[in-house]
Amino acid sequence: MSTEQILAFMMLGLGYGALIAGLATGMVVTYRSSGVINIAAGATAAYSAYVYSELRTTGTLVLPPSIQLTAGHEPLGTLPALAIGLALAAGLGMLQYLLVYRPLAKAGPLAKIVASSGVLLTVQAMIVLRWGADPVAAPAVLPQEPVDLLGVSIPEDRLLLAGLVVAVTALLWTLYRYTRFGIATRAAADSRKGSVLLGLSTARLESANWVIASVLGGLFGMLAAPTTQLQPVTFTLLVVPVLTAALLGGFSSFGVTVATAFGLGMVNSLIALFQGQPWFPQADGAPLPGVTEVVPFLVLAVVLYLRGRALPDRLTAVTPSMPRAPQPRHVGPAAVAGTVVVVVALAGLSFDWRQALINTMLGAMLCLSVVVTTGFVGQISFAQMAVAGAAGYVTAAIGGDANLPFPLPPLAGIAAAVATSLLFSVPARRVRGLQLAVLTLAGGVAAQRFWFGNPQWGSGLRPANVAPITVFGMEISPAHSFWGSESPSSGFGLVVFFVLLGCALLVVKVRRSALGARMLAVRSSEAAAAAAGVNVGAVKTTAFAIGGLLAGVAGVLYGYNFAGVSADRFGPLTSIAFFGVAVLGGVGTVSGALVGGLLVSQGLLFHAVTTWLGIGPDYQPLFAGLAVILTVIGSPNGVAVSIADGARALREAPWKQRRRGETAMGES
Repeated sequence: MSTEQILAFMMLGLGYGALIAGLATGMVVTYRSSGVINIAAGATAAYSAYVYSELRTTGTLVLPPSIQLTAGHEPLGTLPALAIGLALAAGLGMLQYLLVYRPLAKAGPLAKIVASSGVLLTVQAMIVLRWGADPVAAPAVLPQEPVDLLGVSIPEDRLLLAGLVVAVTALLWTLYRYTRFGIATRAAADSRKGSVLLGLSTARLESANWVIASVLGGLFGMLAAPTTQLQPVTFTLLVVPVLTAALLGGFSSFGVTVATAFGLGMVNSLIALFQGQPWFPQADGAPLPGVTEVVPFLVLAVVLYLRGRALPDRLTAVTPSMPRAPQPRHVGPAAVAGTVVVVVALAGLSFDWRQALINTMLGAMLCLSVVVTTGFVGQISFAQMAVAGAAGYVTAAIGGDANLPFPLPPLAGIAAAVATSLLFSVPARRVRGLQLAVLTLAGGVAAQRFWFGNPQWGSGLRPANVAPITVFGMEISPAHSFWGSESPSSGFGLVVFFVLLGCALLVVKVRRSALGARMLAVRSSEAAAAAAGVNVGAVKTTAFAIGGLLAGVAGVLYGYNFAGVSADRFGPLTSIAFFGVAVLGGVGTVSGALVGGLLVSQGLLFHAVTTWLGIGPDYQPLFAGLAVILTVIGSPNGVAVSIADGARALREAPWKQRRRGETAMGES
């Protein structure tokens, strides 16, 4: 490996770095103008790139619907396709702002980031439905002839992309520092009320900034797509290095953001070079996977831990829009009624419906972990699926490779989940909110690629088998029942239900305890809680331990339910979807977690829709994303709390009317 090779690969990383920089500068723009960390930036840029590719290939404009712009499906020219792609990107930015973020202008960071996750799921689903999940070859926009630079041959498009990024960065810096528009945007970001009093239209400023950010993402998505892989998941997960660059730039400095993006692009390219060297760590004769995903996570973890106390929202109070976490009521009768309903359902339903019920209960357990970490303490974590995956993989290793008897495998798996969750609690002791969300998302990606997808200590591309539960020679699994094979999965379903019941009662106990009161105090204001004598760090650590316990139980039972675990089932996008479902149900309550379980993929509601309405499973992510967006806007407290409030209002209405009538009679 020579110096020329190192220099050549660093230059090759300019294309990837330019893509990260373009998306990251757009993310800085949206955050500075409207306080939104747009985790859907990669997905929306990917949509523009796919549309450009389709225009250049078949001349078809995919909005939807599809519009044929050329005769005989002839390819459209480069400049017209690029112009249409940029116009589409501008329209996507405007639509996102008007339909999603403008109604959430006064909402807190949780609502905005959940709405962004809903947009991500929606756009991702639209791409997969139209183009599939396989990679698509993107036609080149920029010339790709090799250019000799410092004795190294570099494709011309890499240099042009780097130069364009530098030019755009300088233009943005000038725009926001010296123009009236930029000064007004900064003023509105500092004080929304003050800007309104000065006669500034904050809505117009924010919408213009969203258009700018979306156009930047679409532009660099189309230009850089030929230098990377145009694939839905790959493009969407660019949000991790993008967030890393934007966060290290403080969501304010374009220069630092772009420099970090180029650094990440070069490091990513150098890792590809190092993987071909004999000294690079190997796994089953192949280079160790997941290293490129670990780098952003480690950088974020170190920087956030060192700079935690300097972050702007470290000690600020959470806005009142945080979902309510009321005291649980009627727990005993609800538990008895739930037991009767589930036992009857497991005994009387067909296998497919029982399997959907089991999936719902497993989803509810994972939602309970989100209730503790986010609903009670206010920590936004996108790593709960990674925590559950740690439990599933350790259970598979202990029960399969080590062949240890029950209950050692599940206990080891749950312990691994708690330990993994506690690792995320270390930076959480110093940061919170959006910064923690970024870190846990990066951690989820790193865990999936470096651990679960590693054939040496994960499963690689193959699932890891999980041996069934065996107690006194009797097997308890979805394929065997306590009372005979004529009713498969009933016995296992009972096990899952009683474990879920125990987890729900644990969360109820936590909410009613002094610990629960301290958790809510930390959620409201860390500074006020610390002034009242609450050990904020200890409360956060305890919450992550309990959340890890609940996620670990879900991960273990998930492995037993499907007789195995695979890396794709514990990915970050799945974690985002579960987080959105938990908020959709009601992230502050146990009943909200149960409602969230009904809404998970392959759960009861999903099975009912696919069975009764004939809607295929491919459309489920699209409906899930739209449901998350609509719920965050229309019912920020979640479905369960809204239903409870409505029922309470109906019960109290007759009494209020009677009191009004008695008062009127008395006055007369």
